[in-house]
Amino acid sequence: MAKRKSYHQFCALARGLDVVGDRWTLLVVRELLLGARSFRELQDGLAGISPNLLTDRLQVLQEAGLVARNDAPARSKAVVYTLTDVGASLKDVVFELIRWGARWMATGPGTDRVEAQWSVLALRALLETRISGDNSRRGVVHVDVEGTPVTIELRDGRRAVRPGHSGIADATVTGRMPDLLAVASGIRDLNAYLQVQGDRDLAVAALSTYDHALEESTDEVIATP
Repeated sequence: MAKRKSYHQFCALARGLDVVGDRWTLLVVRELLLGARSFRELQDGLAGISPNLLTDRLQVLQEAGLVARNDAPARSKAVVYTLTDVGASLKDVVFELIRWGARWMATGPGTDRVEAQWSVLALRALLETRISGDNSRRGVVHVDVEGTPVTIELRDGRRAVRPGHSGIADATVTGRMPDLLAVASGIRDLNAYLQVQGDRDLAVAALSTYDHALEESTDEVIATP
């Protein structure tokens, strides 16, 4: 049994943090929200985590009922991990943290690692909860995030974000992940940072939440501890 730290407080927040509050744990959940992963795939997505620490985090999550593994023999390359229903219910928590943490993304990645596959979760968190200004707009936008395909469908003022390219695209958007997330966060103007083919107005409605006032206050926001 994995050793789990505890705050020893009869509080739902404390007990939740007993399970997911350790370093790397929510990032393991992030990787599994993208789909089933082998141990090696998790290591690749979590560069910097040691094999022993990843094993410990997975054991804690399994014992808490958040993660399940298939029946492949131990240490087999066929072993894969998935989120249980309880684990998948952390999606809203992860998405809210993505939205909250977006204010510190404006400075760009610097020397931090960038993985285009993370853009799928980020775009879902940043865009799916927002209503576009023109509720009559409908259409499909294909996004190419440094080789990672994403589809955004706009219907009745709502945006649905899916991995891969599906449907017939009314517009195609291409850009670097940092620029794309800055646009979706409302920090940057789509027209200045992303390449668009097809229906530009639809692309703006699907991706842009740009606010001039936010851009002017970006330096202040980033400097806030």
